[in-house]
Amino acid sequence: MIFVENKSLDPALNHAIELYLMENYDDDIFMLWRNRPCILIGRYQNINLEVNLDFTKEQNMDVIRRLSGGGAIYCDDQNMQYSFITKKTKDSVDESFKKFATPVVNALKSLGLNAQFTGRNDIQIDGAKVSGNAQFQNKEKILHHGTLLYKANIFNLTHALKARDIKFKGKAVQSIRSRVGFIGDLIDMDIENFMDYIIDFMKKEYKITKSTILTSEEMEKIYKIKDELFSTDKWNYGTGSLKKNRKAEKYSCGVVEIGVDIEDEKIKDISIEGDFFSELGIDKLREMLIGISASKSAITKALENVDFNRYIKAMDKEVFIEDIVKLLN
Repeated sequence: MIFVENKSLDPALNHAIELYLMENYDDDIFMLWRNRPCILIGRYQNINLEVNLDFTKEQNMDVIRRLSGGGAIYCDDQNMQYSFITKKTKDSVDESFKKFATPVVNALKSLGLNAQFTGRNDIQIDGAKVSGNAQFQNKEKILHHGTLLYKANIFNLTHALKARDIKFKGKAVQSIRSRVGFIGDLIDMDIENFMDYIIDFMKKEYKITKSTILTSEEMEKIYKIKDELFSTDKWNYGTGSLKKNRKAEKYSCGVVEIGVDIEDEKIKDISIEGDFFSELGIDKLREMLIGISASKSAITKALENVDFNRYIKAMDKEVFIEDIVKLLN
């Protein structure tokens, strides 16, 4: 494994760096980086439902869609993101999440903090969330990234993200601020020293002896990725929700929101949004359903031989089918 230095605070550029490294480096990689004030939204989320776009526009705040699933997060230069990019293994998704979160947990524990990996993707200290984790996979590689919430601008954090009731279903606390904790409140260390500590810990953990600084030629290619993908409205904002027939529900896999347009008793279009995780993405899943008869039997047949867990992790296929059927009537 190598350590890639990244001093950029540009969130679109930072995501372009991740994608470039994933597609062009054979080495396993660890990277620690920061962003200027921004919102990073999950791959499958509806931006209008998750982000207060009037506020982000007023504050000149970037809103960037990640490659990975999961939920929307607020970032600024008082917290940081870590990335692991490695070759795929036979680990299950749950095993993979735990594998990459464990060294981060151990780094926090080495500072005397009561850290643990909990739920589907969180790291908590004494019950307060200090890190969320997400993954993206291609045919050969896996990108695992997460946040370390050292500090943050509370005003931005609470105003930029929409606190939807469905997100807190089944939780004891009912606000974004109540759920999170700040590592910086628990240790006597400024953010630069904390970042250096995490980097040194990971270098020892993975026996990293080589650090890499991206060349000007590489950065030119990375800026091209930024301009053609992560800086575009099409990627970040999407085409918006359909749909007059719409249903949102929270499951153990996260929030799943389905919208259906029906024409001539067929599914004309379908949206599948939420903060769930997916290995294969949802485009092919949508393609299986668009154009078929708007009936339970047709939907069941279309998904009969589908390994559904690879499209929406931990979502029961039969529950998904029933959710669509409820929108057909």
